[in-house]
Amino acid sequence: MAGNYKSEEKGSFAFQLAMLEKGYDQVQTQIIHLDEILFKIKASAITVWVALMGWSFTSQKVEIIPLGVVVIIGFWFLEAMYKGVQIRYIEASKRLKAFVNDNEKLKRQFEKQQFTPGIVYPVALEISELDRLIMLVRGLISPTVATVYLFLGFSNVLVLLYSSGVK
Repeated sequence: MAGNYKSEEKGSFAFQLAMLEKGYDQVQTQIIHLDEILFKIKASAITVWVALMGWSFTSQKVEIIPLGVVVIIGFWFLEAMYKGVQIRYIEASKRLKAFVNDNEKLKRQFEKQQFTPGIVYPVALEISELDRLIMLVRGLISPTVATVYLFLGFSNVLVLLYSSGVK
């Protein structure tokens, strides 16, 4: 009976090891997938904003230009939501990397045939509403997100000033 328990422990550890490997791969896949989504959102925002400015110039309606701010804010929030999620996955990746690169700790884990609780976890990040809000704010202020939308906002103001001064 004691032999069965040892083999169950080894089977359990093997399963955890496999889940750790798959979990790490899945975290990396999610980060890459979110990068692709973020690029598409950014490209869409620029396309819609440029189209709106073009429509304003061709129709010679200055009143359309302030709608650019609505476009900018809408896409900024959309991209911030995805960037916040990506930041969480990047943090999970860093924790896994630190765990795997700590040779002493890793050696003890393999000797015990048991991982630190919480290191083998589902890929879906369980979060509260407060965590979602924090992720949104982190996404909004992320330099890779904010820079583009601040530039578009500044450009929108310049276009409005130019269009107002032309008449």
